[in-house]
Amino acid sequence: MKQMYKKLIAMTTVMAMSFSANAQWYSSEGTAEIIENDINKSRDKAISNALLTVIRSAGTSAESVQVVKSGVLQVDKLSIRSNGEIHDMRVTDEVISGGYIKVTVQADIYPFSTCPQEKYSKSLFVGPFNLATRSDAQLGAIYHADEAITQHLFNQLKRDSNKIDPRQLMTQPIAFANDTNNDIELQTLQVSRDIANKYNVQYLLFGTVKDMSDFYETTSNLLTKSTQHKRNFQMDIYLVDAINKITLLKKKYVAVTDWPYSLTHQFDTNSNTFWSTDYGQVIEQNLNNVVSDVRQALYCQPTMATIIAQFNDQLVMNIGHRNGVKKGDQFQLIRSQSVLHQSSLLQGPIFVPADIILTVVSVQSDRAILETDDPMDMSNIQIRDMLTPVDEYTLIRLGKKSNSSVK
Repeated sequence: MKQMYKKLIAMTTVMAMSFSANAQWYSSEGTAEIIENDINKSRDKAISNALLTVIRSAGTSAESVQVVKSGVLQVDKLSIRSNGEIHDMRVTDEVISGGYIKVTVQADIYPFSTCPQEKYSKSLFVGPFNLATRSDAQLGAIYHADEAITQHLFNQLKRDSNKIDPRQLMTQPIAFANDTNNDIELQTLQVSRDIANKYNVQYLLFGTVKDMSDFYETTSNLLTKSTQHKRNFQMDIYLVDAINKITLLKKKYVAVTDWPYSLTHQFDTNSNTFWSTDYGQVIEQNLNNVVSDVRQALYCQPTMATIIAQFNDQLVMNIGHRNGVKKGDQFQLIRSQSVLHQSSLLQGPIFVPADIILTVVSVQSDRAILETDDPMDMSNIQIRDMLTPVDEYTLIRLGKKSNSSVK
């Protein structure tokens, strides 16, 4: 536990924080008595006490006060009951004195009120992140590094975020029809809806491992000169809304660290030996940053489910219990229309809400069954039509009753 805690502090220190206009950082101290010399347990209690003060300061209530480190380490889950959640947290100071431990905590509180509808986790397709220059892998024989990096990112997304539903992992390059175009963002946008339909996802996360090259850095002073072997790491990522064919996040992650190994030393990139090196740790830290940035970019993005099947008087959509869907949840039908550009090429699509409300009657892991309030509406619904969580204004306008109290 002590090593995990130290890792938490180290990763938090290097984490590149992206501040949202809607998020706000709060700071507080927490103290706990050290009982039976169990510093780790007392530290957790002190952090819990500090977080309790933080969430009260933010005007947020909590059902339980436990330790959470979003995106890096989750010891237990902090459950926020109403109008906010701890989006990120870091311990900035710790003092042990007189049988007590005192910690200072900073927490990023993200109010749910900025996007009250978005209680559903977002379905995500991850990868590939292929190495741009294959010769970069010769040093250390890390020829499968890009596949291992993609797998590690997928695992972190599954483990560290309850707001994201990573469904599909792709480690091999996608075969594009026009492979002479080197713009991976444009290529993927062009096929994004096909990928979304095939794998039942709404968002795509992909990119390139741009640089894993090495170099020698020489430093000198009046008396000595030293040369160190260094290695670069650069990863470019793109987060795409596959339904609307737009890029939500485009970012570079860059790092340099020592490479103190012989030119003939070889690593297995799927081994703990590689990931425990300074270079592996730098990659891991940048993947933590990717998870944090993706989570924040998706936080208030709209949920759009797809109707994937129809039988009798019921419909099946491609999100379910894993996404937070519950029996009684209500969705509004959205029809898509393609837009013809002046160049006679199809743009699009645009989405037009219909006055048709559907209610969830059964929920499975990654899908749910819905029924319409009016059976006559079934004739106006087609496979691949979209659904979005209905808002209170629409329910009032249509004279419908909200099922928000249904559990």
